Amino acid sequence: MKQFYTNNLKQAHLVLESEGCCEEDFQVWMLRENEIQGLLKIQIKYIDENTQYHYDVSGKVSLKTMFEKRKLRCEEIRGIVNALLETMQEMRKYMLDSSKLIMDPEFIFCERDQYYFCYHPASDEQLTSKFHSLTEFFVREVDYQDNEGVYMAYMLHKSTMEEHYSVEKIMQETLQRKEEEVPVRYSEVIEKKLETSQEMNEVAEKNEFWEPIRKLLARKKKEKWGYWDEIHIEEDDL
Repeated sequence: MKQFYTNNLKQAHLVLESEGCCEEDFQVWMLRENEIQGLLKIQIKYIDENTQYHYDVSGKVSLKTMFEKRKLRCEEIRGIVNALLETMQEMRKYMLDSSKLIMDPEFIFCERDQYYFCYHPASDEQLTSKFHSLTEFFVREVDYQDNEGVYMAYMLHKSTMEEHYSVEKIMQETLQRKEEEVPVRYSEVIEKKLETSQEMNEVAEKNEFWEPIRKLLARKKKEKWGYWDEIHIEEDDL
């Protein structure tokens, strides 16, 4: 899928281009005729037998750009998750498929603490896989001094490792969790547990805290998910 940006004096657009002309169905009609909360405005064009999806990103910045120079905080993770949940619920009113949402941080945008998502009719990746990748971003970019943020990122990510998990259920349970339920020294315990493992010690030299986890995730089809058991948080640790 080709991607690029177009700009003029009034608007900026993210353009995703797919080969071939997509068959227009009710999804395209719904997107054209309605302004759906949480979704970027979209125009669909056909250029040289290819389909271009133009998303209006005027005045907005992507999550990838936002957190290139600073770390992700708990309130921001909560805001993104809440926006995603509300958007999925709103989409249901228009019979739109949640699996067509793009969850790559490069294509999730923010403007004045409001988050917006791209609906891509040609997307064929499973929703659970997309959300799992988003939680990897949370884990990678979270501020490790933010105890609640570390806890939220960890729990979201760990939940996506369950077989046949429900994206909406995970998000709802995470948002309902009260701040006082977070262990006071959770981030310290997580860091201590990870630093004592052999793989984490290898990564410490590169100052890339979560790289081994990403390596393990890449092998998920070949091995069982046993890594989190190694850093299970016991009550005695808190």
